[in-house]
Amino acid sequence: MYLQKTLLAASLFLLAGGASAQSNLGDLLDKGGQKMMKADYMAMAPFRIKYVWPQGGGEGDLLYNGDGTLAGSEYHYSSRSESPAVGTWTVDDNGKWCMKKSMATWNSKTDMCWYMFKAGDQYFGAASDGDRAARVARFKSLAANSQ
Repeated sequence: MYLQKTLLAASLFLLAGGASAQSNLGDLLDKGGQKMMKADYMAMAPFRIKYVWPQGGGEGDLLYNGDGTLAGSEYHYSSRSESPAVGTWTVDDNGKWCMKKSMATWNSKTDMCWYMFKAGDQYFGAASDGDRAARVARFKSLAANSQ
């Protein structure tokens, strides 16, 4: 159960390994962050995102394909176990990015949505695109047009 809650939180926040200078959406926007829209995602696809879970509980490496599928792996530090991750992703015209992902090894699933923002060469995720107090988290890495 703990692992499933950790995965759920990880899917929501996609936190990076280090702290970012932006602690909330207002800070990010004030520093020039721009919300990514549907066309931005489609232009990057396929893209690979690497991230560390909240509180450093694990990490993920996922490839988002242009056909709306995703595949990769998740690794849980304390159990020292890895699971393949597969699923689907969509993005609506307002930039709301949603994923449905399953990790068979842990018999776990996530179904989450958030918004991605870009500031310089860094990418951030947030659960809201309008709440300036919303927490933001920096992705460890994002590689566009990856295979």
